[in-house]
Amino acid sequence: MPKDSRLLIRLLLAFVILMMPVTVPAAEDKVITAEKLFDIMEARSEKINAMMAQVRLSNLVASKTVILSIKNPDKFAIEFDDGSVKAFFNGQKLWVYVQVINEVFYHFSESQGFMASYLGWFSPKKLFTSLTRQTLFSLFEVTLFKSEVRADTYTYYWLKFTPRMQSVFKNVFEVGHYHMIFSTKNFLPVEVIEYGHSGKERGRLLVLEYRLNELLPDSYFDYTPPESASMVPITVVLAQKIEQSAAVIYDRLKEAANKVKDTLWDWSF
Repeated sequence: MPKDSRLLIRLLLAFVILMMPVTVPAAEDKVITAEKLFDIMEARSEKINAMMAQVRLSNLVASKTVILSIKNPDKFAIEFDDGSVKAFFNGQKLWVYVQVINEVFYHFSESQGFMASYLGWFSPKKLFTSLTRQTLFSLFEVTLFKSEVRADTYTYYWLKFTPRMQSVFKNVFEVGHYHMIFSTKNFLPVEVIEYGHSGKERGRLLVLEYRLNELLPDSYFDYTPPESASMVPITVVLAQKIEQSAAVIYDRLKEAANKVKDTLWDWSF
């Protein structure tokens, strides 16, 4: 998958992780802090049973429109408008289709594979409540650093998410921090901006439309792969990655051992 596409997908995943939907404005409070915003969002998130969001992902080289659909208790779909990537989870079966290689990566939880115990975390209820305060504040330092009233008369709050594990985000993901903007129209995030460790903008997600409590049939989250696509179990992919990592580790250990042997050989004379 091209590097720019991976960046856009990572930005979309960051949006999913960072956002906590609510359905009504906050109580009248003249002093808003990051903690109060989270209090409001967590208290109201139970009122959303389903949601569709149309977002635009963009960076310096690409721009794509994506539909994100979520339905309680455990269904979601991610669809790129150009068909390049599609992901569906119907509560038991997960499909991820990548058009450029015409492959479908899948996992069916009834197989009781090692991923089965983790698929429950795709539940919007857990995503929007259980994973909000606990996970975000352990992974990020969250600060509210700006507010502004725009032409539409709504107030927009800017939150900064700075990773606590700087070395992991810097070296692995090349992420410095995120900005997320909320509007008092419904206190949903309207924009996410990703910055590199140098402070330069790397990508941007703009929400074009929210449709809350959309009547989505369960069948919407079932996916029929193209007949020409290859089916690849996710467990096989993970196993290959583990095998590749093991091979790299082995090679490095062998190289280190040879260096030690050569050094001892030199010292012996």
